[in-house]
Amino acid sequence: MSRDLVKAMGWVVLGAFLFAFMFMLPKLASAAVPPVQVAFLRYFAGFLTILPFFLATYGPRQAAPEILAPAKRRLNLAHVFRACCGITSVAFGTYAVTHIPLANAQAIAMTNGVFAVTLAAIFLRERLRRADLIAGVVCLAGAVVVAGPDPEAPGWVSLGALAALVQAIAWGAEVVLLRFTAVRDTPQRTLTLVNGSACLMLLAATAWWWRLLPLADLVVLLAMGPVAIVGQYCNIRAFQLAETAKLVPIKYLGLVFAALLGLLFFDEWPRPAAIAGAVMICAGAIYLARDKPVPAVPIAGPAN
Repeated sequence: MSRDLVKAMGWVVLGAFLFAFMFMLPKLASAAVPPVQVAFLRYFAGFLTILPFFLATYGPRQAAPEILAPAKRRLNLAHVFRACCGITSVAFGTYAVTHIPLANAQAIAMTNGVFAVTLAAIFLRERLRRADLIAGVVCLAGAVVVAGPDPEAPGWVSLGALAALVQAIAWGAEVVLLRFTAVRDTPQRTLTLVNGSACLMLLAATAWWWRLLPLADLVVLLAMGPVAIVGQYCNIRAFQLAETAKLVPIKYLGLVFAALLGLLFFDEWPRPAAIAGAVMICAGAIYLARDKPVPAVPIAGPAN
């Protein structure tokens, strides 16, 4: 095993922990905080975190021309669409983790690979094989097992589980957009535009639903931004050092971290069925990821 591969694995492990930790933070705050407000605080803090690096890269005088360059309008539009997907992912992910166990929400969200492959086949014309379809079905079946629906109950489909599924779809769309933009733009410009445009799009909705928060809740939610940026940096470093196929399986340690965080902070013991479903999701997703290289700037989550 090469030294670079060992370093890359370390970066991926750290990134997986940071993203599991990031989605735990809304669960520490009051469940009454609107998901839209959570998303705004996450992207606002993320924008403030990445902005100094953007200015250091391009310089204060070149920052505006770099963003507004006519030749990059199509690229900017892709960043805006990705920001829309990121907002959806964070908002629905916040609702999910505040209504179902953290590990369950993260397991269902991990089905994003299924939707990424499907959308890539539709919009990027990537080849979709029969084995890919089977792996996708295994992933989705695992998500159903994790959700644990009870057909005999009045509300047999959990709204939290449905929110996690919407998060997975939005996350998958983010991955497809990232495949388009990552090879055409720098990480600093990408992260600045995605976080900045997300803030602008959320301003009106956040002003309408804004709630005054205790200082502790405000600090916890603002921490999501820097944690997300550092997590993305970890993934960037990892994928610069090693091939994607060798690193993707390690990414699913995030499910283990989510389960441990849920147990430690919220006394959430995973059900045997949830563990079995998570294994199905990981197996299907790892198969989907084989020999399917992605850009050196991977998604985190919800751009999350």
